[in-house]
Amino acid sequence: MPQPVWKIDATKLTQMRRELGLSPEDVAGRVGVSTRMIHYYEAGTHSPSVSRLGDLALALECAPDDLTTGVRGEASLVDLRYAAGLTAASVAERLRGGPAGHGHFIDYRRIRDLEEGRKVAGELLRDPEASGLLASALAEMYGVPTRVLMDAWMRSRPDDIPPKLPSRERKRPSVRAAEIWEDLNERQRVYLTACYQEDQEVARQVTAARAAGSGRRIPATEWRKIPFTIKADPEFTGYTALQDRLRVLGEHDAGAGQTFKALATRGLVVVSEDQVEVFPLGFVPRVRVELTRLGRACARAGLGETLPPRRPAHLLSEWLWSSLMKVASAGPDGLSGDDMWGKSKFYLGTGYRPQGPRGGGSRGLIDEFPVTAGEGEEAFVREYRWRLTDAGRQHITQHRDTYQGMYPNVPIVELA
Repeated sequence: MPQPVWKIDATKLTQMRRELGLSPEDVAGRVGVSTRMIHYYEAGTHSPSVSRLGDLALALECAPDDLTTGVRGEASLVDLRYAAGLTAASVAERLRGGPAGHGHFIDYRRIRDLEEGRKVAGELLRDPEASGLLASALAEMYGVPTRVLMDAWMRSRPDDIPPKLPSRERKRPSVRAAEIWEDLNERQRVYLTACYQEDQEVARQVTAARAAGSGRRIPATEWRKIPFTIKADPEFTGYTALQDRLRVLGEHDAGAGQTFKALATRGLVVVSEDQVEVFPLGFVPRVRVELTRLGRACARAGLGETLPPRRPAHLLSEWLWSSLMKVASAGPDGLSGDDMWGKSKFYLGTGYRPQGPRGGGSRGLIDEFPVTAGEGEEAFVREYRWRLTDAGRQHITQHRDTYQGMYPNVPIVELA
């Protein structure tokens, strides 16, 4: 069986034990091993088996992943299983009772063959939909995002046809949303529609800005608050984009406050107020309107719109795909660290873990390398640059056609 890259972290093990106020003897008693073995683990001279790692995690009241160490973005399938504290036999047993095992015989030998990149007996890996069910089940079992499991799968089995993950179909607008739309009067429908159209326009602008790497990353909780009115003379403030939409529709008048109140009562919008600086008046109140999820669903139901299919979990957002293409375009010389967009390195770069211990961390599609200057003792690192890893090149090659269809405005880089 391939040895896992991730090992037990002796420092973490000792720290966890001390935080619980336990002695090595206490832990040994809980795990069922000798005290000497616990000392070996904490000294880093011995590494526990997968099942023993699970026992240690139970004894220290933590997850197996909390006791392991490894470079995020380089994990293989065996690494993820090891970090979950599961043996190949226990994985096979769990799979046999689920959709992935339906019609396919799975035992510990097939799990090991899968991890070692060998041919797996039977039809399980010949059918991308069947292997997609298996990949999805393993991700849930190991407690990692599907994208992390897929990356580990392709590192372990680079010559495989990528598994086809089960589609994540969006639900149709709820019956409740459609019923609420029918209950609105014409004026309320116009206001809700105008808010929805402005919300979608701002969403397109934010997406485009992210894809271009321009401006700071503004959270949705902020940009979804659409300015409605500034409480000052329009001669100084002008009209907001939402007011202009309503004026074109002939529905903006002094009764706007009551209309938004009616929409807010139904849970379709949230109305808030802040202040904005207007020259030469100083700071004046501003009213903002934010559509709720129910509000967007209600507007879509009334307009007969359906949500586009969700992006497959293992593929990148447009913003991250653009960043990956930017690194690819730099070639072997690499992309300067100063040219990396926002936080993209945390999601693409080897070794990063941006979302906590169970968030899956980075994809390992790019890696940072030093550029040195000088010779001998006078050598120094001039700068750090980014280039594609083998996993990054593989990801581009496998999914380029899909990305081109998803993000037609992002130029595809031809790999040398």
